[in-house]
Amino acid sequence: MEEHIRRFCGDCHAVPQPESFPRDRWAEEVRIGYQQYVRSGRDDLTPPPIAEVVAYYRKRAPDKLVFHLPQDSAQKLPLSFRREDVDWEERPRVAPAVSGLAYHKLPGSDQPWLVISDMATGTITALNIRSRQSRVLARLQFPCRIEPCDLEGNGRVGFVVAELGSFFAMDHHDGKVIWLRPEEIGVEFRVIPLAEGLGRVADVRVADFDCDGDPDVLVAEFGHYRTGGILLLENETTKEGQLRFVPHRLDHRPGTIHIPVTDLNADGRPDFVALISNEWEAVEWFVNLGNNRFLCRPLWRGPDLTFGSSGLELVDLDGDGDTDILFTNGDSFDNLYANPSHGVQWLENRNPESPEGFHYHRLLDWPGAYRAMTGDLDGDGDLDIVASAWLPKSVRPQELQRMEIPSLIILEQKPGPTFSCHLIDRSWPQFPILLLADLDEDGDLDIVAGRHSGLDGGASDVAAPLCVYWNEMKSVAGSARQR
Repeated sequence: MEEHIRRFCGDCHAVPQPESFPRDRWAEEVRIGYQQYVRSGRDDLTPPPIAEVVAYYRKRAPDKLVFHLPQDSAQKLPLSFRREDVDWEERPRVAPAVSGLAYHKLPGSDQPWLVISDMATGTITALNIRSRQSRVLARLQFPCRIEPCDLEGNGRVGFVVAELGSFFAMDHHDGKVIWLRPEEIGVEFRVIPLAEGLGRVADVRVADFDCDGDPDVLVAEFGHYRTGGILLLENETTKEGQLRFVPHRLDHRPGTIHIPVTDLNADGRPDFVALISNEWEAVEWFVNLGNNRFLCRPLWRGPDLTFGSSGLELVDLDGDGDTDILFTNGDSFDNLYANPSHGVQWLENRNPESPEGFHYHRLLDWPGAYRAMTGDLDGDGDLDIVASAWLPKSVRPQELQRMEIPSLIILEQKPGPTFSCHLIDRSWPQFPILLLADLDEDGDLDIVAGRHSGLDGGASDVAAPLCVYWNEMKSVAGSARQR
């Protein structure tokens, strides 16, 4: 039976591990797996008898899953944060579903504004965090990631937006790539579709991929089951200024979450790294070969399809001059089940073109780990990690609902590098989005966490869409000097 399961399940994805679910869950998981095979339209495999598959997994599965939560370090963090819930008057009183954050100057302003996309309201809102003045830049459907850029090369910065096309995950062709084009006069933005008829678009990045002097747009089409992939929108804008983008399909798999851009092999052409979830659960390097062609090189793959990839950042984490990969896994919204494998990790760059490649380092076990970003929070010259978690309140196994799972942590970098864990917020995890910036211009990095409680429902989830954690390191140091 084991070999039959390996041939059937392993043809599409890594074979599920029995320890991924408790014994009483496996009948449902096997049923879902068989449904997905039927939905795929394939008929070239011989499914083993479903009752025998259920019996195989139940025999080997644990009675219950054991979860390890992040523990606060005995060494105190050498700085403190003041938490503030941030809302604005124009926002409808609905459960927030913040899906994108940026921090950039707007036309006619000499200060950066927070730019926030909210799936629940469909709005792209700019917020001056100091004056609390806000303005709606655009009303879309279900906007996700926001990419500030000068797309037309005229010195005016607008925003390329990933439009999901639906609140919940489903197959459709309502996804879009939107250009919020700044008007020549005033502070208004015009909504211009760059691509339509797509699946759920989760990420957009802008770079000159064909090295012809104008910016192209890379698109992560997360999709669902039958839709999805990665596209490159080649910029072929006319000399008269008529925007025109030609799509090139680079990958056909659904499930791509993030596609940050880097020149990983230092050949002068922008590459990108993709975090692909669903049945692949993989980190892959797309090497730019020129002429809109890319070679996909796998860098790392999760143990099975319950890994729950959720976010990826490119950063020189160890300060040795090359690009490392920081990523999280904690997505449990497909079946509401968290997994003990959830957490934070990084891939150390030891030479991507050698057999040594990238070395995997596990940093933290953490149910619902969703986003991780880096910055020198304590001013000691190295990069610390800020990470957040997001879990449904109805998460299973049910014992997780009674645990004190932190929503925000800091991993303080020490020599080695090693990392000390500090729990910053112990409220229920509702933060899929993070941003680090010096919001008060006092010389240190503050933290903005975007709240998404729109999948939980209920009046109790109508909370402030943002939590700002004001870094008081500089103010504390200044007070000490004054004394």
